[in-house]
Amino acid sequence: MRFSRFLDPAQAVQAGVFAREYGAKLALFGGYVGAERVVAGFYPPHEQIDDSMYPIVCLHSRYSEKFCSLSHRDLLGSFMSLGLTRSCLGDIIIVGADIYLFAHEQTASFIAQSMLSAGKTPLHFCALDEVPAMPEPEGTRFSAVVSSLRLDGVIAAAYRLSRGESAEMIRAGLVKVDHVVCERVDMIVKEDSLFSIRGKGRIRLISVDGMTRKQRIGITFFRYE
Repeated sequence: MRFSRFLDPAQAVQAGVFAREYGAKLALFGGYVGAERVVAGFYPPHEQIDDSMYPIVCLHSRYSEKFCSLSHRDLLGSFMSLGLTRSCLGDIIIVGADIYLFAHEQTASFIAQSMLSAGKTPLHFCALDEVPAMPEPEGTRFSAVVSSLRLDGVIAAAYRLSRGESAEMIRAGLVKVDHVVCERVDMIVKEDSLFSIRGKGRIRLISVDGMTRKQRIGITFFRYE
């Protein structure tokens, strides 16, 4: 059994390619359900893996919202000033005055001892024995109807484009499906696919809702804020 450092979504997709190529099983976990940055666990087919095996530590700090506010960028800048690579750190979650950093266990102690502020805001990180429930991503659900689940039609519905505009963006390599560039306008998409267009944000196809009376397909999207 082997574990990677933290991977971004595109690297996580590539990890699946490597696992299939070498006959290994793969599981991805980022410290909580729904994490964007994850650690890949590669293991033999006859073994099992569970979340407690991952080399991930959740660090927590509180700060005073009364006198300042912190952003994801502030915290990431403070982390990068320590001279560590981004692969040492998973998601950064801010819930009110609470900050959660998901760190690789090899560097978690160093981060806790060295990351004492972000900007002018003092911080004190400690490792948690139990990870609390993380908030659901912010965004908006909306529905649409399409004639088929071809990528060009679904992208047009998701981003309020004409079919021609959608096809042009796909062929230009501007559209990603599950973090990978896709230039096939006729690819059939599936539920839970994540779409992104440079400069237009991310949208997930959360459900295919069946046929309407006019024999079109109802679908539901989630637009991330």
